[in-house]
Amino acid sequence: MKIKDGFILKDVAGSKIVIATGDAKLSFNGVITFNSVGAEIFNLLDGTNTDEEIIKKIASDYNVDTAIVERDFYALVEKLKAHKMLDD
Repeated sequence: MKIKDGFILKDVAGSKIVIATGDAKLSFNGVITFNSVGAEIFNLLDGTNTDEEIIKKIASDYNVDTAIVERDFYALVEKLKAHKMLDD
């Protein structure tokens, strides 16, 4: 999976937010706020990492059970899909 072109993560006043630029603004007119884990996942969704690699990395980096990370990862993926931010 990969974040579609035109969606960028910005640090604004200590908050991590995703905004749409260019043609992406035609399909998304809003802002999504992430915590540090969500921001890291967003950055890892670059088309070079598998779901399993991302889940294992987050679980290791944050010392969290893999099953919890997997559940939260797929919840975030569904949110991104709902906003049409992902290329499969």
